[in-house]
Amino acid sequence: MASCIAFQMKNIEDAHEHWSNGWETVEEYGSSAHGHKLHIWDDGGRKLCRCQGCGGYLLYQRSEYHSDTDDSSDSFYSHYFPVETPAEAEELNFRYDGFQIEAEFRRRFLCATNGRYRWAGTIEESNEPEW
Repeated sequence: MASCIAFQMKNIEDAHEHWSNGWETVEEYGSSAHGHKLHIWDDGGRKLCRCQGCGGYLLYQRSEYHSDTDDSSDSFYSHYFPVETPAEAEELNFRYDGFQIEAEFRRRFLCATNGRYRWAGTIEESNEPEW
């Protein structure tokens, strides 16, 4: 088994194009497990997905921040982590809450904030523009 090849692509546009066929949900993990939240802000959760383009795996984490003021809208955060197997995804769920996985994941992953994407992680912190 392998992770989705989109995480090996240089730019975000190519990764987005690769994901245009979508993902199949393999397993829903919900919003909490192993005594911690599987998201960052007010609502969210994680699920294991399989890319429809290449058959590779990714762990998807979504979070929503609810604004406390009437003049601000909610904010939405998505994180896409490459995983090789369902067992690796479960290990990440066991080891990391929503904040920890971002800080301690040691490979390149994709972040989206309110629909704006950027690469993150330890491999080639990208200086390419967001989209």
